Amino acid sequence: MNKKICIGFFEDFSGEDSILISVDIYGLLEMEAIFLKLADGLADFNFSELNLLDKVFRINLIAYNDTQNTGLRRTANGQYEWRATKAKWNEFREKLTGMYRNGKGGHHYLDTDSADNGDLQVVFSWNEYSMSLWETQSN
Repeated sequence: MNKKICIGFFEDFSGEDSILISVDIYGLLEMEAIFLKLADGLADFNFSELNLLDKVFRINLIAYNDTQNTGLRRTANGQYEWRATKAKWNEFREKLTGMYRNGKGGHHYLDTDSADNGDLQVVFSWNEYSMSLWETQSN
């Protein structure tokens, strides 16, 4: 991957239906900036507006600032909503900041700890998955 953000839905990924966000360093920095804006009170963000979003490997996803952490869920027509509090968006941003400060690839689970556990698992990955994984995805 070169200057890309790939976002996709994977059935039974690591044992759970999951949203995978896979990035290179440039994508990580762009995602960190979006999480910071959400932590600072941005009401919502449509991930289709990401500059580095790969148009082939993407889903229709909108992030919302909310009063509760309900997580990332599929809504009607194959769209997804990710609802979290400002504090949770900041926690996600801190995880991304820690990744590049340590200078290592890898992944983090961006869990909202939703009370009803009906949300999808979110896996954020930096330089970890090959394009062959993406070519088999089931958006």
